[in-house]
Amino acid sequence: MDPKEFGHYLRTLRKAKRLTIDDLAAELGVSNAYISQIETGKRGIPSPELLKQFHLALDIAYEHLMEKAGYVELSSPPSQDLISLFKDNQTLYYKGIMLTPKQYQLLKDILEEFISSSKETKKENHQKED
Repeated sequence: MDPKEFGHYLRTLRKAKRLTIDDLAAELGVSNAYISQIETGKRGIPSPELLKQFHLALDIAYEHLMEKAGYVELSSPPSQDLISLFKDNQTLYYKGIMLTPKQYQLLKDILEEFISSSKETKKENHQKED
């Protein structure tokens, strides 16, 4: 990801958290001009140390930011049944943003409904063939 794309990505994360540039700059201890330069790609990709501060301020996985910034390549995790994520009460992230308990439950409910309706559809289709 080039600096301009990465800056746009950080801007999207900041806005999703409803933070202004001034809010984020104050939290990171840098100037608002510096944040603006990062977001427009004029400052390059931030250092891993600064990404650690972004991770805390934006409540996003540090590993995710490091991967997006191009510092590391994360190997894809082994396949696993989604139910194990819910049974173990693992913290779930979507695009690096941690799901709230309400979002977590909603996702679980949606998956249950999706699988349930898929099974019913298959059963109905199978009965029509007979």
